[in-house]
Amino acid sequence: MVLRPLGTTGLSVSPLGLGTVKIGRNTGVKYPGGDGFALPDDAVVAELFRTAAELGINLIDTAPAYGASEERIGAIMSANGWFGGRERWVVCTKAGEEFDARAGASRHVFSAPAVRASVERSLKRLGVQRLDLVLLHSDGRDAWIVRESGGAEELDAAVRRGEVRAWGLSAKTAAGATAALERGCGAVMVTLNRGDESSRPVIEAARTRGVGLLVKKALASGHAADPGDALRFALSVPGVSSVVVGTINPAHLRGNVGGVTRGGF
Repeated sequence: MVLRPLGTTGLSVSPLGLGTVKIGRNTGVKYPGGDGFALPDDAVVAELFRTAAELGINLIDTAPAYGASEERIGAIMSANGWFGGRERWVVCTKAGEEFDARAGASRHVFSAPAVRASVERSLKRLGVQRLDLVLLHSDGRDAWIVRESGGAEELDAAVRRGEVRAWGLSAKTAAGATAALERGCGAVMVTLNRGDESSRPVIEAARTRGVGLLVKKALASGHAADPGDALRFALSVPGVSSVVVGTINPAHLRGNVGGVTRGGF
């Protein structure tokens, strides 16, 4: 796979990114079989990351809302020398949504103090000196989150402090993604698949502004009839930097990469 620029952030990412919700959380996961599956052990996760490195994937997507995902990434990557070195990976995490394992549910707090605490905790959990990309993890109040919550201002401050390279929004609405673009974010994450192309105007606006564009739910939360076709469809849209797909199965990861490379990406 040929790396693509993530807008003007200075980061380059693989066309396929690895989502990691299923290595840290097995309740309330919005995918087929999303409740009650066994979390993979450290050896399986290490093999997943090793496979990702072999296949040319360099983007890992995680979040505090993914349970123990950040901690496990930090521990397993550190124990294995980051499978080629920390510098070869782009780690995207989030802020604003917290998963309470005992309650089995998330809570959302986007205030500046909460976002600062989230950034500091992510740095510690991942065992890194700087976070490559932090997205505000929207609960649907996208425009308010960007314009009024204080979270965007705090991430700007984290960039100035050198704790974060770039920030953005994992959006649920076009209005929210547009607000993030207007606010000067470095990247946005939007839904795009054959059943939902509502983000196309945002994607074009991001491309015009030089903002990185990450796609989620390209496989329609696991319901795409032909995953390879779905991935190629999303990656063929001008402006898309990377499509993030979650898996805990190295064979599935190889299949997804095969679907991407058959399209010449």
